[in-house]
Amino acid sequence: MLKMFRGFGSLAAAGVAFVAGLSGCTSQAGDDDAMLGSISLPLAAEAQSGTLYRLRNATFEIRSGYYWYEGTGGGVMTSGGGDTGGGALVLINSEDEDPDATSIVVDLEQGPYNVRLLPGWNFEKVQGGTVTEVEATLLSSESVYVYVSPHSTTWAEYQFGIGDRATWLNGKLNVNIGVYEDPDEYYGAGGAGGAGGWSNVTAVGVGGAGGFGSSSGAGGAGGDVEVGGGSP
Repeated sequence: MLKMFRGFGSLAAAGVAFVAGLSGCTSQAGDDDAMLGSISLPLAAEAQSGTLYRLRNATFEIRSGYYWYEGTGGGVMTSGGGDTGGGALVLINSEDEDPDATSIVVDLEQGPYNVRLLPGWNFEKVQGGTVTEVEATLLSSESVYVYVSPHSTTWAEYQFGIGDRATWLNGKLNVNIGVYEDPDEYYGAGGAGGAGGWSNVTAVGVGGAGGFGSSSGAGGAGGDVEVGGGSP
């Protein structure tokens, strides 16, 4: 059951390098109801450089129970059971309350919840009193599982990289070629096997001429091959 929303003034912990880390902890909340706790949705964080970044136009979808999303671009939502409150849906938008708040707190009943950041958000850089929109990439999952305990606040956690997807998510594919001048270099020279045959045994003695196999032995004129013995 949703009870109330309220802005929350504390700033989330900074991430590393140029990652704006919106991270979480657990702290004591008010004693309003025996079964109520809360989720805090951070909206601002400082990068390692000390620069402040804000998440804007962010819509969070909160459902009770265990959920995950299959596929890309949102995919299909699947329930994993343990659903509390019938999978009730709550939508929270960062611009509905105080746009400059560093987080939003949502009071909820005790239980498991899935918090999903929907597409459409953007990032702002705040430096020296100047606000500039910057490109950012979501590095963590868009869907976060949390458990709300009574009289405590659970923080949802999202991590962003400042820059486009290519900067953070692209790797490199190295295309190589191999060149061989002799078939034995490619297939491997295993010695002389039986004539035109394939052998997995080790032959000691006189092998037949030619062949393709993994047996080892002395090549020579035709003859019988014995396993573990000499030539007849």
